[in-house]
Amino acid sequence: MFKIFLIYFILLIFSQNTFSEEIKCSADKVAVTDADTISVCGLKIRLNGISAAERGHITYNSCKIKTKKIIHQSDEISCKLTGEKTYDRFVGICKLINNNIIVDLQEKIVGSGCARDCKRYSHGRYVKFETDKSRNLPLPNYCN
Repeated sequence: MFKIFLIYFILLIFSQNTFSEEIKCSADKVAVTDADTISVCGLKIRLNGISAAERGHITYNSCKIKTKKIIHQSDEISCKLTGEKTYDRFVGICKLINNNIIVDLQEKIVGSGCARDCKRYSHGRYVKFETDKSRNLPLPNYCN
């Protein structure tokens, strides 16, 4: 019984660290996979609450480039992990920091027309930033 309790306690401690983990580094250490997946200091992060077009879609390459520009215009990036994982990626909400001004990365990507609000995970947080261009992007069923 004690061993089970000890294992449970250790798992609880490590899972709480994941839920509150924040990754922060220079914006030049960010690699962009696509408009909703980035690597921050080597850690793959799926941007929470948005959905971008997948490889093969007409906007895929231009939005990947646009997302890189949005990120690299900042000094730093900070991502708060939710504790969830999807495939090999951690899920996070990321902020860009430039001259002590903090902006929401997902908000900027949606506002640029490169992603849509994924209501299931954002609870509508990014819908007001959608543009005509972003509303024309495909929205996966899992976002409803």
